[in-house]
Amino acid sequence: MVPGDPPSADAVAEVESSVLLRAVGQRARALRLARQLTLDELSARSAVSRRTITLLEAGEANASLATLDKLARALGTDFGSLVVDRPVLPFVPEVSGEVAPVWQDALGSTARLLVAHAAAASIELWQWELGPGARYQAEADPPGSEELILVTSGELAVEVGGDALALHPGGYLRLPSDRPYAYSNPSQSATRFIRIVTTGPPG
Repeated sequence: MVPGDPPSADAVAEVESSVLLRAVGQRARALRLARQLTLDELSARSAVSRRTITLLEAGEANASLATLDKLARALGTDFGSLVVDRPVLPFVPEVSGEVAPVWQDALGSTARLLVAHAAAASIELWQWELGPGARYQAEADPPGSEELILVTSGELAVEVGGDALALHPGGYLRLPSDRPYAYSNPSQSATRFIRIVTTGPPG
């Protein structure tokens, strides 16, 4: 990059991701200390290695979504409360592009958690974009978890138990997510879709 030129989109995304990572690590550490848990105790509760937790708290580990969910539940909170730094207030318009991605890859794919609402169950609103040929593999969510998926553009394949369910713009799917599943984009253009995720209360 030539000095004085504006930063590239990739560079901006990288900075946003690192800022988000540090903030998540700080919240995880604060919750752990508030609950008077040692690193070893949190590791045992969450089935996440002590090293991963240490690096996450230092803002140096790019933890998977499944790992963050395990830590959130072990800390007695929910995924959204751990990742989102501020609540979305009623009747206040927000811009999705201003929300830092929680997950991204080198193909231009992004996942942004737009809204998280913890009630009797945790409810999360996600905006996803998968680059051409991209694939995201997810671990099983807690028992009783479900997703509602709505494709807004492109083509999405939802892989469950060896089957691939094809969704096109306007297509939607109710997905019990208490089993391993994956999203993939088999097309040559970006795929965009909305996810609403519901899980049981923190354990």
